[in-house]
Amino acid sequence: MTSQLTPAYTLTLGSQQWTEQVRRLSVTLDLAPRVDRLQVWLPAAAPLSAQNGDDVELTLDNGETEAVVFKGEIDAIRRDFTSLRVSCVDAGGVLARFRPAETFENATAATVIRNLCDAMGVDSGDLEDGPDLAFYAADPTRTAWEHVARLSSWAGAVARVGSGDAVDASVIDASQAEFALRYGREISELRATRLASATDAFVFAGEAGVGDVGSADVHRPTTDFFAGNRPEGPARGKRWQFEPALRTAKAAGTAGAARQRGYDASADAGEFIAFLLPQLRCGSVVEIQDLPEGLVSAPIWLTRVQHDVDSRRATTQVRFRRGGDRFDPLALLGSLAGLVGGLL
Repeated sequence: MTSQLTPAYTLTLGSQQWTEQVRRLSVTLDLAPRVDRLQVWLPAAAPLSAQNGDDVELTLDNGETEAVVFKGEIDAIRRDFTSLRVSCVDAGGVLARFRPAETFENATAATVIRNLCDAMGVDSGDLEDGPDLAFYAADPTRTAWEHVARLSSWAGAVARVGSGDAVDASVIDASQAEFALRYGREISELRATRLASATDAFVFAGEAGVGDVGSADVHRPTTDFFAGNRPEGPARGKRWQFEPALRTAKAAGTAGAARQRGYDASADAGEFIAFLLPQLRCGSVVEIQDLPEGLVSAPIWLTRVQHDVDSRRATTQVRFRRGGDRFDPLALLGSLAGLVGGLL
């Protein structure tokens, strides 16, 4: 273990920088539509001048690696007789405040996401193009952040906020590890779960089933959503979902294959606790070495990362899903080609 290393932090709240006096820091990084959050506990008498809406940045250092783990803004300040707690959100939290009411025409999923970000003054980073959409109704029954998660999922992309506070929605390549960790060195605890698979096929049905969004029939409802090649179901093990915005058979087929890919990965999942690892974020791909037989044999990708620092400990807790060759984007493209080829 690396207990001889001395963790440190640099926290900026508004115009103030803190490297001492903070009682506890807790950062939770999640995938959309869940929202990242930083919580800071200070003594009640701490001379905090920052206000709601002020900029926030947190850098963590475990003694070997330093990384910016959170950028955003102050969302709430709570005071009592013994402590002062500052809660902060990043771009995902800002988008979660917004319930849009706008329809987009002749746009890709990435174009809609970028427009939703622009409406709230949020930066967008790496965005998967996703399906071509004849229209997309960004209605107020969902927050903008929920719309981002929905649009990303149709392309097999995962939406999250990067370290620079920009929204990313990219397809994760979990076939090659970015980080190598070792049980007994960084990692102290690990649990893995394998679930039974209740669904062996996901089918998305659009409303038109045309071959191209430029078709004259793209807005015309049809009884044949699958261009003459209707899959099995709905039935036990065959889950169907109706998505009117997916007007082409290809877009609907892509969404179904992407959902299947994510579902299969979630059947092999788990969590681990490690010494503070500020370089880990949602979407990071990790290989764990020296594990007992039968736990995790392939690279994994991270779906939730929580960093906690106080006077007694500095830890990173992680939730993960299976990666490896079955979560390679090229494998996804291959499955889509087979499925879509039968629909056209």
